[in-house]
Amino acid sequence: MVKAKNNGKSSWGVVFSYLSPFKGLLTVICLMSLTSSAASLLQPLIVNDLVDSAGSAQGIGYLPVLIILVLIIGAILNGIQQYFIQKVAESVARDARTQLVRKILRIPLDALEKYTKGDVLSRVINDTMLLRRCLTEGFVQSFVGVFTLIGAVIGMFFIDPLLLAISAVISLLAVVSVTMATSKVEKSSAQMQQAVGELSSDVSSVLEASSLVRTENAAGHQFKRLQQKVDNAWLKGIGVARLVALITPISAVAMQITFLVVLGVGGVRVANGIITVGNLVSFVMFLVMMIMPLGYIFGTMSNIAEASGGITRIQEILGIPDEYPEQLDTYHENRDIRSILLDNVSFKYGAEPEEGASPYLISGMTLSIAPGEKIAIVGPSGSGKSTLLRLIARLYEISGGNLLYSGTASSDISIPAVRAKIGLVQQESPLILGALLDNVKFADHAAQLQAALAGMASDPKEAAILKDLGLEKVLERSGHGVDLNIGGSGTSLSGGEKQRLAIARVILKNPQVYLLDEFTSQLDGISEELVVSVLNNNAAPESTMIMVAHRMSTVVNADMIYVMDHGRIVAQGTHDILMEFSPLYRELVSNQLIH
Repeated sequence: MVKAKNNGKSSWGVVFSYLSPFKGLLTVICLMSLTSSAASLLQPLIVNDLVDSAGSAQGIGYLPVLIILVLIIGAILNGIQQYFIQKVAESVARDARTQLVRKILRIPLDALEKYTKGDVLSRVINDTMLLRRCLTEGFVQSFVGVFTLIGAVIGMFFIDPLLLAISAVISLLAVVSVTMATSKVEKSSAQMQQAVGELSSDVSSVLEASSLVRTENAAGHQFKRLQQKVDNAWLKGIGVARLVALITPISAVAMQITFLVVLGVGGVRVANGIITVGNLVSFVMFLVMMIMPLGYIFGTMSNIAEASGGITRIQEILGIPDEYPEQLDTYHENRDIRSILLDNVSFKYGAEPEEGASPYLISGMTLSIAPGEKIAIVGPSGSGKSTLLRLIARLYEISGGNLLYSGTASSDISIPAVRAKIGLVQQESPLILGALLDNVKFADHAAQLQAALAGMASDPKEAAILKDLGLEKVLERSGHGVDLNIGGSGTSLSGGEKQRLAIARVILKNPQVYLLDEFTSQLDGISEELVVSVLNNNAAPESTMIMVAHRMSTVVNADMIYVMDHGRIVAQGTHDILMEFSPLYRELVSNQLIH
């Protein structure tokens, strides 16, 4: 479990940091609030004169008209103010989601893989909604309501300091009680958000395995399992609601007691001639104006406490360092990386092994690959083959030893510079949601493939590659061309078609180093032969090719075969040599793990 980080900021500090970019708009809100507060504060003064002059010979005169005018101005200003408050809240939610999405795309892969997809999704959607809600439900109102509160307190002081002191003492007791309650809300809220994240992860995994769930008639079993997650999230939510529910009565009772005491003591002071009836009515109106901002503050304390768990989870992701500086996105060093040397390389999740931690996935790996060499990596499942390719592609960073590209240490070459020269095809070719064209044009180097698929290729060789790979059949079959919607997981494409798309993208990138991870696993023998032929015919002769393979046809054509086991190279040689001298290789062949 990844420990939460909050970058040293409290939940209040984080909220203020999100509001910082909107200083101009918040200034406008404050000015409007000041004007609205001034209009509101006039009301008790007018009412004071209205009540005290009602029985006089002069009468009430223009006072009712003045009250109505003040009410209209205040209502208009409040409406505009609310719009701006909502705009700020929506903008903060947008900015938080933008930061999260940017960070998700930029943090190291091994750091991202510590989180489930559902958990990440929950942070982007649910946690940002909590942040938005705490802003719309009282936070900004609390901030701008300070003007009204200060004005009301000043007005109450000049009317009757004793009544003000009584009101302040009761309000202070309420503030202390609410503060104690909100500390418990923060802890419960964090637990609730964790439960929601787990539920989201499990639902996501079931959706991905929907075909398996149905073929195994496992809907009932999975429902029971998910129901437990739903119930757990519900119980945590109820716990938060229970604590939040304590805060509202505290503030409500405090308000009622304050009014009763003020009216009781004020009535006595009116009877004794200390204050007038108009003074008492005016004081009560000022009291309402004082209590409303306090109510916003109480509510905001509750909302901030409830949102603190989500804020912590947001800050946890944002606190992960980027894998490389942002300015390198548009800068690729002109490097030759065709020669690759791994010198006693080790890798594990985390910088150094700790007691009870998982062992190294790669340990003491030494491997030298010459420019233009075609090598094959074989080994049992879990031996570290795919991890090795990810280290070479700089998707993972080595934990120990040295990784060199053409004699230069990996630490002296930017990550984008390496990846610009590498073409990676994975066993499960990932696709993004949307049309076929969207899965082609999401990277800068895919412009050629995009043009070719759209029938606009100026180079006949590009079109020939796509034709040889059989991709034009996909376009013809659909009738939608490059606008074919491939579904959330590429459901409109077969596994082989997805791999062919990935291979075409890599070929047209023309990389110096090909990293091919079981790249023909979804193809039959005939299709594999075709794809391998297209790849060999179009790859530059001087390019280096590293293949994780399980097909004999791929293995025997390699310049060198390396056998991996438990994160190490345990044997190397040609097929014939390994069959003679490597028991593990013979076992792989005999068990048809290489066939």
